[in-house]
Amino acid sequence: MLQTFRDNLKGTMAVFIVGLMIVPFALFGIDSLFLQDTSAGKAAEVNGEAISEMELTRAVRIQKQQLLERFGEQAPADLISDEQLRPPVLTRLMNRELLKQAAEDGGMAISDADINQIIINTPQFQQDGVFNAELYTLLLRNMGYTPASYKKVLVEDLLVNQHASGLNASAFATEGDLKALTAITQQTRSFYYVTLPYETAAQQVTVSDDEISAYYDDHQAQFMRPEQVSVEYIELSLDNLAAQKDVDPEVVKAQYEQEVANFEASIQRHAAHILIESGDGAEAKIATVAERLKAGDDFSAIAKDLSDDIGSSNSGGDVGTTDGSSFPQSFETALAELSVGEVSGPVETDAGTHFIKLLAIEEGQPPTFEEARSGIEEHLARASAESTFVEILDELPDATYNTASLKDAADSLGLEVKTSKLFGRRGGPGLLSNNQVLAEVFSDDVLHEGLASPVIEISDNHVVVVKLKEHHEAEVKPLDEVQDEVKDIVTRDKVAVILNDQANELLAKLNQGSQLEALASDLGLDWQVKADARRNDQNIDRELLAHLFNLPKPQPSDAVNTSLPLQNGDVVVAQLTVVKPGTLPDMDQAQLLALKQRLSQELGGQELATYQKALNESADIEIY
Repeated sequence: MLQTFRDNLKGTMAVFIVGLMIVPFALFGIDSLFLQDTSAGKAAEVNGEAISEMELTRAVRIQKQQLLERFGEQAPADLISDEQLRPPVLTRLMNRELLKQAAEDGGMAISDADINQIIINTPQFQQDGVFNAELYTLLLRNMGYTPASYKKVLVEDLLVNQHASGLNASAFATEGDLKALTAITQQTRSFYYVTLPYETAAQQVTVSDDEISAYYDDHQAQFMRPEQVSVEYIELSLDNLAAQKDVDPEVVKAQYEQEVANFEASIQRHAAHILIESGDGAEAKIATVAERLKAGDDFSAIAKDLSDDIGSSNSGGDVGTTDGSSFPQSFETALAELSVGEVSGPVETDAGTHFIKLLAIEEGQPPTFEEARSGIEEHLARASAESTFVEILDELPDATYNTASLKDAADSLGLEVKTSKLFGRRGGPGLLSNNQVLAEVFSDDVLHEGLASPVIEISDNHVVVVKLKEHHEAEVKPLDEVQDEVKDIVTRDKVAVILNDQANELLAKLNQGSQLEALASDLGLDWQVKADARRNDQNIDRELLAHLFNLPKPQPSDAVNTSLPLQNGDVVVAQLTVVKPGTLPDMDQAQLLALKQRLSQELGGQELATYQKALNESADIEIY
């Protein structure tokens, strides 16, 4: 029925029916009289407008769902906790409220007709391509909305998006902006530098046992072993049970024979058509097609010359295959009556008049036993495992409740008890990284009371029960275990002092007018020079390059001298000598326009952020 309705929903009738569908939306607001008031309990107030706890709770739930969809079971538990999500979500709601208020103050509005049309055209609210009021109401209730409250949120979202988009799109970039940006981003810098190597200085350093002990005693927080646990667990999985099931070959053979007996061959008909759409001149075109077919003209040539279906006319009218449900019923009926190569007379549908040709018939064949065997075996094994899964799942809570060891429970249920290696609160391998499992492992009942967890549902067909095996509190690692690490730290600290002293001595001489090349030669070090380096130069250490591009521009006769310790322990002494502004490369008008548009988008984003900041600073906001 719905398919027929969709097939006939065309032209003037479509407009009429859609118009009728819009009317009930004006009545949906009555639901709010019978459902909970969403304004009860304030989370915050923005310029006198309340953000309710229910709004905040709903927004937190939606944000959590989005994170779970993005990260799946690997989403860190602390990332998706309500406590962690609440502050940023509330800030986003307050920013949204400020933009909405500014839009309303500016006279912006959305008409009811536009809102209703948006709702009707939303795919999630449609069934078989047509808006379904029952589905719409059901989905809203699942999200905690009434039709009235949903329309209110939708209006607000559209206002906020229009306002933000308008601000963003109002930004523009001039050629002067491009030149200014290019002068900075394409800037080049020339400099000399010398590296004071870590390894050379480290050879001069000795570290005593007393120094190691002293550093260890003073910095024990650096050498903590995190809290760790080991658990035993019982895993019940339908997939595992099915994999263990043996299937009788005779049963497999019997099932195959039954399926062959029940097999209904599907017939696929390959069709082509010539379509003449209704309208002025249609009757003359239909007559011409009929005459040319009667005269024996090639069907493909006629389709190319006269068919109004531009999607198939150039391919001889070929519209592909159908199992009897792809085309309107009159089309399918006429096609089913044709022999291969035969052409029908005129066939009427809503699209117009068709001349249909049957190109070929393909009849499906049942699979061979070898082709079907693995699928049948898997199906039978899974069917057998499902009943076993249900039986064990029913017994599992009682078997594991208040048990001293999961082994007895596992033995009684015919399952295996597994024991994990030590792992921390970030999780262990496999299912021990699942957030639900981790929450139970580190719950008071399991971690401190020694109880087995309740049955944890990983999925519909996969559950697990965990029980603590070992628990090691966070503790300081013994000195013997970290001695090499401590020695390396003390060594690096001593080397840093030596290299910094050398760097400061070199800087002092450079500031007095000495040349870096001469100073490097005196120390037996290699010096380097780089002319016209860019910000993205791949041949220069990234730390050094970033540091040099943050320095002020040197005066014509006075270089800028600097030093920088690197992550690898080396220290670099450098002399920045020349800074040249970047210039726009030669571009045609299309390239220049594209660059301006990209810059405009960036400027628009910055202006919107500035506008949002100004709204926040001038707003009266109270958080409860």
